[in-house]
Amino acid sequence: MLRAFLSTAVAVCLLPACGESEVPDELGDESAADGEVGKGDTADAFTYFAVNPDLRACSFDARCGGFFVSRPNRASTICGRGSTASRCYVDSLDFSGTALPKSIAADYEERIRAGETILLKGDIAPAPDDRGSSLHVTEVWTSGSQTGTLDGVFLLVKDNGVRCITTPCPSLTEIRLNSNRSAVISEVDFSLSGADDETIARAADGFFDDGVIVVGYRYYAEKRSKGREANQFFTRAPVPLHF
Repeated sequence: MLRAFLSTAVAVCLLPACGESEVPDELGDESAADGEVGKGDTADAFTYFAVNPDLRACSFDARCGGFFVSRPNRASTICGRGSTASRCYVDSLDFSGTALPKSIAADYEERIRAGETILLKGDIAPAPDDRGSSLHVTEVWTSGSQTGTLDGVFLLVKDNGVRCITTPCPSLTEIRLNSNRSAVISEVDFSLSGADDETIARAADGFFDDGVIVVGYRYYAEKRSKGREANQFFTRAPVPLHF
């Protein structure tokens, strides 16, 4: 029954406003209201990281071979012990908090080293002697489209339980990633991601579960209701029930 409402939440946008980043977006820019600690319904949107491998040549006097991590939507990242930077260096990725088999976790790490865009949720954990650090991973989020672009705001979008007898219906809540700010929208337009219909349908099911991380801009659709375009999107990687 719930899936019947997806027709109001997943849309192909035909309006000129779609794709125009100048459309007013209350979640578009970083703000002091974003905060550093998740509160209430927005708590799930915190501690997400973009991860890039360290490709520098190694030397005896430098740390190398690890990863650079940064927070989508935020100009700075808390690296540990109170220090901040635009991005932080970690020596390793610790997937023990995900319950993933070691072989699958190792495959995700290799995919990141190969340049695939994967978002990780977790915490930076400095070594007790401060001679290194790791990213303690709790969730893995993989991209939905090979041709999608990271153009726009990163948002965690979930079904909010609102049901309507007419359209548009504000049945989705979008939370700015790594932020305490949110908004209610009526639809997400996945068409710009380039993903096929089957992939989009599977992703849309995620609205009712862990949510979908959408990267894109605001648009206004029917009766000036709010929508969000998805230039790229990410869904949470499942943990195998048996392995």
